[in-house]
Amino acid sequence: MDWYKPMIKSSAKGITIMFMIAGVVMLVLGIYLGFFQGKGYEKTTALISRIDEVEDPAADDGVSYQATIQYMVDGKEYFEVLDSYSSSYKVGKEIKIKYDPADPSKVHEDSLGLYIYLIVGGLVLIAVPIYSMMKNRKQKEELESRMQAQGALFEPARPTDTEKKLYFLTDLGTPKGTAHIEDENRKVVYEGLCNKFSLVADSEYDFVDQRDGRRKTHLIGKTATSSSNAFWVLDNHSTFTVDGKDVWEILHENGIRIETGMEKLKWHYNIYRNDVLIAEAVNTNKLVHEEDVENKGMLAAVPFPGFYRIRAFDDNLDAIFLVLFAIGRTDMMIYK
Repeated sequence: MDWYKPMIKSSAKGITIMFMIAGVVMLVLGIYLGFFQGKGYEKTTALISRIDEVEDPAADDGVSYQATIQYMVDGKEYFEVLDSYSSSYKVGKEIKIKYDPADPSKVHEDSLGLYIYLIVGGLVLIAVPIYSMMKNRKQKEELESRMQAQGALFEPARPTDTEKKLYFLTDLGTPKGTAHIEDENRKVVYEGLCNKFSLVADSEYDFVDQRDGRRKTHLIGKTATSSSNAFWVLDNHSTFTVDGKDVWEILHENGIRIETGMEKLKWHYNIYRNDVLIAEAVNTNKLVHEEDVENKGMLAAVPFPGFYRIRAFDDNLDAIFLVLFAIGRTDMMIYK
């Protein structure tokens, strides 16, 4: 059984759907409250007679406020609690209200202020995902033509007789989630740069081999986690897409195989390409260089996702980079 670290993450499609649902709810609510709630009601002026604090666990400070208004209808005086509140309310302030002629105790403030915010906010939440999807579609079309010129995702293997000590560092905890490989002298030799970040669609990355300037552009999707059964904590699958295709499928189709083990709380990964060992990587904490962890005790012993020491046996780092980028981005722990 494959075992993955239990992390709940959202896909680009899921985020888009959530944005659009929230937008539709806000839009419908704003239109209903602003234009249909109180249809046929009469308008008049009321006086704010009292403002009270009420316990509200959902509020930041645990309290919210409600205003009691005073108004006259057909010679009868009414004191009712208003169903909305504004920080501009003050005792003695006059506000416009509308009431039900059949039951004047049913009352609402006669203002579109809050409801306009709901309508505008709803339109924005609907428009942003649609715009992002259209933009992402255009990106993919442009990328397809570029990919024909830039060639295959991985360069041919170039095995070496001597190993190279390298270090993989990342800022995968940030929205952009870039990463790079550096050598023993802390010089960046390979990196993944986020050129165009999208909240709901795929983001555009450049994978750059800084040693010779080779640069390839790819669309990286959001990380998604799914489960094959009810016991998702022990059997969930995390992945993301590269140019619209599952990253693990891409690695498999390119002959990549990963052996995983654990030693002294640290995950070890043997990375094979067409059954040839191209790299060994061990998960470290953020202090990836050996000289940085001297006399650090437990701090150096506890690994942190997305940081690895590498022994590379192949000069082409593109496959090694994508494997470690995928492991760190999906918080993968054990592989077949």
